[in-house]
Amino acid sequence: EGDRLEIGNERGRTIVHARPRAGQQPGVVVVEGIWPNGDFESRIGINALTSADPGWPNGGAVFHDTAVWIRKPS
Repeated sequence: EGDRLEIGNERGRTIVHARPRAGQQPGVVVVEGIWPNGDFESRIGINALTSADPGWPNGGAVFHDTAVWIRKPS
């Protein structure tokens, strides 16, 4: 459902289906859910775009904000 888009950054890229939502801030992308890599068209999940570094100072939970680009897939 939604437009087929490629989303990525210097760590990698994947294909998602997206649509705008009322009230969503321009320039913000939200990818909800915990999906295994195999559920993505490219077989590369969204977590490939985030850091695997442990949380500071003692390796606790990490909540990622990640800069990405978005484009139509070729």
